[in-house]
Amino acid sequence: MLEMVPHIVGVRQRVTPNTTQDKNTWTLDRIGLAPDLGYMDTRGIFLFLHLVGLAIWFGATLVLALLTIRAKRTDNWSVISFAYNANSQILKGPVLVGMLLNIVSGFGLTAIGGFGYFQPTPNHWLFQMQLLGIVACALALLVQIPNAGRLASAAEAIASTGEESASFQQFKKRNAVVSSLNGLILLLVTLLGALRPG
Repeated sequence: MLEMVPHIVGVRQRVTPNTTQDKNTWTLDRIGLAPDLGYMDTRGIFLFLHLVGLAIWFGATLVLALLTIRAKRTDNWSVISFAYNANSQILKGPVLVGMLLNIVSGFGLTAIGGFGYFQPTPNHWLFQMQLLGIVACALALLVQIPNAGRLASAAEAIASTGEESASFQQFKKRNAVVSSLNGLILLLVTLLGALRPG
């Protein structure tokens, strides 16, 4: 009767790399899907870093958009200047780190999985994620981050002089368009990752 217990509750045994069984690594897994938390592989580490990078990148982008919108509603240029300066500093720091962590770990996941880089078939979802991820990264590096610095400088100038410039409006409009587009791309990439087959 006791021999049947592992089959009833789904107890499984981890096989170590040298194919010997370690009887001290039994874990309860009632439906057969839970990972063995005592054992982490390279894919698990890359996936963890990929998700952390995406959370930082997407989360900070969303929060910064809400912060600057809220600051603009105060009509206080000291507050607005502070919000745009914080936006610039956070984009150059944690968001840049999250973005690079996401992209590098994504390439690591692709290499480990043996899927290949930028191949439309058979994994079209992966191709779309790779392409959109690179586009979002390029938009952030080439447009969003530099523009945020210019916008912060223009807001500081307005806070000190009290006169709004045409360049501020231009930087603000570009910031709104690029941040919205980047946020939409990141949301789409997240959806593709969540709905992927298998």
